[in-house]
Amino acid sequence: MLQSERAKMMTMQEHQTAYVQRCSFARSGATVYLGHLDLMTCFERACRRAGLPILYSQGYNPRPMMVFALPLGVGIETRCDYLDVSLKCPYDASKFTEELNAFLPDGLRIIKSKEIPEPKDSIMSIVTTASYRFEAKGIRSAMEKALSEETLIVTKMAKGKEKQTDIRPLLISLSQASDGDPDSVEFYAFAGSERNVRPDLILSSLSKYCGMDPDLAENARVIRTGLFAGEYPRITPIDEVEVRPLQ
Repeated sequence: MLQSERAKMMTMQEHQTAYVQRCSFARSGATVYLGHLDLMTCFERACRRAGLPILYSQGYNPRPMMVFALPLGVGIETRCDYLDVSLKCPYDASKFTEELNAFLPDGLRIIKSKEIPEPKDSIMSIVTTASYRFEAKGIRSAMEKALSEETLIVTKMAKGKEKQTDIRPLLISLSQASDGDPDSVEFYAFAGSERNVRPDLILSSLSKYCGMDPDLAENARVIRTGLFAGEYPRITPIDEVEVRPLQ
């Protein structure tokens, strides 16, 4: 059979019904140094070892059907991120959580799961906002100054080239740390496929424009505390968003 004919047959394969587990998860400790692809591999391996009925993509190189709401950069902890895992059959959510956690490495943990209808909208497409916590000496005053600035021009790589971009419009609001720590700050920023700002770019702007020591900024503790859908301030945690079924 010709390669073009095989490709045509692949595209004509029937849609596979997916039974989706929407999971919230946390990571800390050594696992914060995993890149996004390594993090995906950890979850894929844990699912296989747990014997979960994972649904695989069709085609020449089948892959487990997992979708993360927003990639996590290296060095970033999370208290509540999200992942959709597609299964071949219905599965009890609490059993899924327990069995998957048994095979995840220390520092990675499923907080809870719930079965949802196969969604029309990818979990990645509904993310609009993220909340973060930064911890470092002098971080609060530096962030306050950042939000008082009209522009915060930083350099980032885009398609292999350096690009100047203003991240100030992507910072939404700032608040004192919930535990009152004077060397911590919590804030909301735009996130997702439409508008997104990486924490490392925010930290680099603090040393460039806001008088923060570069070493302190570079080594600040970064924790993502939530992901949301909707337009700020009317935002909803991802696991509380009403799912539009595919069919």
